[in-house]
Amino acid sequence: MIFLLLIYAYIFIINVPGLIKRKEWKELAAFSFLYVIAFALGLMYVLDIPIPSPMEGLQHFFVDILGIEYPK
Repeated sequence: MIFLLLIYAYIFIINVPGLIKRKEWKELAAFSFLYVIAFALGLMYVLDIPIPSPMEGLQHFFVDILGIEYPK
């Protein structure tokens, strides 16, 4: 777990100051959003917490919300 934190801290320290210095706020927001998702998934993996399947979420979205199904 310490290794995961060190890697993510290193990536943060390398990328974020340049984005702030160049005032790239949209890129910083996108980077932060993806960074938090990646960190959460990595932390769940390290702590042996079951990671939810993205296919189940997509299936729920298409079948239950949009009403689109494969023909049977």
